[in-house]
Amino acid sequence: MAKQSLGYVELEWTCPFCNTRNPGRVKVCTNCGAPQPKDVKFHQAAEDKIVEDKEGLEMAQSGPDIYCPFCNTRNPGTAVKCSRCGGDLTGGEKRESGEVIGAQQTGRAPDITCEYCGTVNPATNTKCKNCGSPLGVTARPQPAAAAPVKMNPKFMIIGTIVLLLICGALSMFFLQGTRTESNIARVSNVNWKRSIVIMGYAPVTYSNWIDQIPQDAEVSSCSERERGRSSFPSGNSQQVCGTPYLVDQGSGFAEMVQDCEYIVYDDYCQYSVIELQPVGVINDTGTDMNPLWPETRLQQDQQLGERSETYQITFNVDGKDVVYETTNPDEYMQFTPGSSWELEINGFGSIVDIQPAP
Repeated sequence: MAKQSLGYVELEWTCPFCNTRNPGRVKVCTNCGAPQPKDVKFHQAAEDKIVEDKEGLEMAQSGPDIYCPFCNTRNPGTAVKCSRCGGDLTGGEKRESGEVIGAQQTGRAPDITCEYCGTVNPATNTKCKNCGSPLGVTARPQPAAAAPVKMNPKFMIIGTIVLLLICGALSMFFLQGTRTESNIARVSNVNWKRSIVIMGYAPVTYSNWIDQIPQDAEVSSCSERERGRSSFPSGNSQQVCGTPYLVDQGSGFAEMVQDCEYIVYDDYCQYSVIELQPVGVINDTGTDMNPLWPETRLQQDQQLGERSETYQITFNVDGKDVVYETTNPDEYMQFTPGSSWELEINGFGSIVDIQPAP
């Protein structure tokens, strides 16, 4: 995704000595005069206002502040000498930057109650409007965590019983399939079916993107669809962006950015082309031991396709019919009507093995 800058906002820092909130650009506390500590953390102000003044923009874009290695004074990122002691800032330590501070604040920040006199103040106030005491940072309300769902013991018992019944049924099903018994059976009937697919040229319908359609195709209809996403705009694209958020610049300011991408739209079409495909099937069937392939009469531009054959043998087992099916003609030729065979039949009534009768 591409990052889009929406401008810069000024952060705040809280004085550790008097708990006063100060603008990010200020180097000493506006209440007690204490210098900004080296390890101070910048945080969001009550309102995210885009910086428009020239001085603020220069400070926001100057890069992370540099702390003088001699007197620890905070200097702008573009400075080469300390503004306090004049020392060389080449070996100075830069503030960390790049941390995501939080999402853009769109709603009104909650009021702050003065801890000294109890007066309710707007979140933008840094001092109590009644007694003048400094107002520290108040936490924004967080959504309440969902209470854990407790399982009703009655449902747990029912669920356990259902699970046991399912396991029992599966076990019975497995045992039924593996249990077999031997039977002497006689072939009472046979039949066969042989088929040949006829191939011919006819229109076939497909769907694809407009630039993927063959030149000789006939397009029937098209509709615009999302084809993909890109970090860059194209001829037919729409920009979509996520929630703006603040990235610490290490200078008392944060850049407000949002991640954006472009939804690319294109025509998705239905079209038809002439292709060789199945246009019919010819069959031949019989109830004898002499299976034949069906006679074929092809029209112009037709040809023979896939062949298939199926053979069924019906056995009489104690007065009941059991059908065995195969696609092997050599196997079929063994089962002449009236011949006797030993069958292994499972619990589902299916033949799993056939041997000549002893």
